Amino acid sequence: MTSEGAFPKRRQLPKLMACMTKTSLENLRNKALFGLNVLDAKGIRRRKFPLHECIILELKEAGYTESSDYLQDLIYDNIQLVEEDDIGIVVDLRTRNDYLEHISAGLQRAEKERDRDNTKKECLELLNLALHYAEQGKGILWLAEKFFLASIAVSSQYLIDGGRQKGCCKYHYAKFLLDKFPGADPEESFVILTEVRDSAIGKTWPLYEPKDEHDVVPPDTVFQATALQLHRVLLTKARAIRKEDPGKAERLSRLAERRARDAEETGKTAEAITEIGICQLAMNNLSNALKTFERAFQIHNATNNIEGLCETRMHLAAVMQRLGDHESSANLLTEMGALAMEHGLRRQLGRALHLLGELHLRREKPELGTQHLSEAFVCFIGYEFQKQSQIKLLGTKENKSVVDGLDMLYKTKDKEIYLEESEQSRLMMAISAGQELMASYFNLLREAKHCTVAKMKTIEWKLSHAGWWIKKKSHDLLPCLCPIHNRTPLDVLRIQLEIKESLDRMRAECSEGDALLERTDTIQDLRHITSSFNQSLHLGKYIKNSILLFYFIYYSYSL
Repeated sequence: MTSEGAFPKRRQLPKLMACMTKTSLENLRNKALFGLNVLDAKGIRRRKFPLHECIILELKEAGYTESSDYLQDLIYDNIQLVEEDDIGIVVDLRTRNDYLEHISAGLQRAEKERDRDNTKKECLELLNLALHYAEQGKGILWLAEKFFLASIAVSSQYLIDGGRQKGCCKYHYAKFLLDKFPGADPEESFVILTEVRDSAIGKTWPLYEPKDEHDVVPPDTVFQATALQLHRVLLTKARAIRKEDPGKAERLSRLAERRARDAEETGKTAEAITEIGICQLAMNNLSNALKTFERAFQIHNATNNIEGLCETRMHLAAVMQRLGDHESSANLLTEMGALAMEHGLRRQLGRALHLLGELHLRREKPELGTQHLSEAFVCFIGYEFQKQSQIKLLGTKENKSVVDGLDMLYKTKDKEIYLEESEQSRLMMAISAGQELMASYFNLLREAKHCTVAKMKTIEWKLSHAGWWIKKKSHDLLPCLCPIHNRTPLDVLRIQLEIKESLDRMRAECSEGDALLERTDTIQDLRHITSSFNQSLHLGKYIKNSILLFYFIYYSYSL
């Protein structure tokens, strides 16, 4: 048998892996065991017990007994706060492993510095912990306060620097109370800040210290920063009691002005002066209020503070309005609106428009007041709302161009909607529109004595609140013998017959048109329709020219 007729060779199968033997299984088991994390006694304990208990024991075993006791006290206080919390806002430290590890590391560093008799660094470690947890949310603010108080206690033992470190800790604690508890009584913060300011008078203590040579820190001093926070507290207290006791509020505002000058803050000084003017206006001391607002205006003008210029113009307009100079008040509000529109300040623009609307309403010009108040509402509610509502309701190209114009007027960087101000403008707009219709309603009541149409409009308004300012066709079918309408029942009948005839004529024309459209099968029919259309056009032009000629002859004879 030749090689050509031989059978083909078999295809060689791939080599298969050997089955798992006892030795290979042992090797795999050893590799898995060596890959596992090695657990010591601490690791095993952390596997079996809660982390906070393990950390407390580890700190005690490592020799940090004070840190261990302090952490245990924190856990105990936290348990009590969690049990008393009804809304579930307090963070449970036992469930936050990251917080426990961070607190443990910080307490160890602080105790190390204490063992080295380095009181300043110990204080800074506690202060860093306090500042860190002050920014972690409302549920952990209690822990930040604990660390603030601990840092103040430690800094009281460090008096080498004359009390600077203690002043810094107290300043941060007072600022923490003001920032995180805005609705609380600021008296405690005021007392702390006053103590710090008294101790820092005449000293140039820096508020922040660089950690190394290349670290850049703000150049603020303890005295300036404390004076700035005191200005804040004093203005808050003045605004709180302004309605009940404007005299005391004025005294607090003057003290806030002095604190702002201590801090060398021009903007804060102008803010305090403005508050003094508001208190004087509340006491009806108009001449002094005018001078005070002019002082604030000059400061804002020198620093080119646009928002301050708008605000002082608004208060000056209020003073002018009290003095009876409504024209000057309107001019000031107009300047305020123009300045706000130029710099994209939507809130200030809305305020100017709102106050202009109220001014026109007081001057018994409700038609102007309604217009300004409606623009103020659009400005407060935001251009996005206006844009969506216009497109949704109308949805045409012409409307989009109108919306683009509103976008140019009211567009600002922030898209905040001022709900409270917009609601006030909406309500005042409704009042102004009502005042605008009030005069016409009184005229309607007078006309109702001898006019049947006016009487019917009054009845419709009282029964179904149908607007009397809306013209209805049904009113043309009422017989009325007043000089305005002069319609007898026969005239009403004649009008009804004319309306019926016109309706019948329209129905007939529609039926003829339908008949013509039904037989447009041939070219002759289409030509007939075209010629009829041209004849009607010529007839319309002839009638129009005849009417114009009639009016020309009539007026010529009358002259």
